[in-house]
This record gives sequence, C-alpha cells and structure tokens, in this order.
Amino acid sequence: MAEPVPEPAVWEPLSEGVRRTLELLLDGPSELHRGLRAQIPYAEMRDSDCSCPCVYLRVATEALADAPTGSGLRPVASAPLLAVDGSYDGEATLFAYDGVLEDLQFCDWEDHGPGPRPLWEWLGPRYA
Repeated sequence: MAEPVPEPAVWEPLSEGVRRTLELLLDGPSELHRGLRAQIPYAEMRDSDCSCPCVYLRVATEALADAPTGSGLRPVASAPLLAVDGSYDGEATLFAYDGVLEDLQFCDWEDHGPGPRPLWEWLGPRYA
C-alpha cells in the first residue's frame, strides 16, 4: 500500500489576530521595526501544527527591501504572554530570516492559552 501524499501547505491572508499581534510586536521606531512593519501587508500565514497559536509567515518581497536583521534566522521582537489574571504564562517571539518575516511563535508554558481574548490582548509589554 502506498504512503499517503501529504497535502501541500495552505497559505492564507493574515488573520486579524496575527496582523494586530505583528503590529504590536513591531511598534518600535527602529529601522528594523519599520522595515518589518512594511512587510505586514504583503505577508501570508499558515499553521505550524503546534498546539499553541504559532504560525509560519511568508512575504511577497519582490517590491520590498529586506529589513536589517542580518543573515539567517533571528528573533526580532518578543513580549511576555500574560494570563487573564495578569500572571506570566509564556513568551511570544517573532523571527525573521535574512530580513524577511518568517515565524511567529507562542510558547504557552503554563498551557492557559489566550482563552476568549484576541491574540494581541495576550501580549504583555514588548521587550526593547
């Protein structure tokens, strides 16, 4: 019996929650943040098969300059995840690869999840 062929990844427009989360994580005034924010309207997402609301990102970059992140995969922004009661619940980290948005990870260590709140409301203050 032949092995089933996996379905190709389905890329879709950014959800409202992911878009607003990216905007909050990239709200700084640096050239890096401005460059990555400019990519948001051109970004698409797909699920990462993680139990947390992590997503892979891709950007149609033909008309955009790469942001000054350096080469390779690097974290470019992060913030703590806060439970409804304000307690620490994990970390949100945004990664870029060679200056292009790549991966938004939510490490929900306490496994509380955002609950009924939108993703961006789960973020604590962004790290500088």
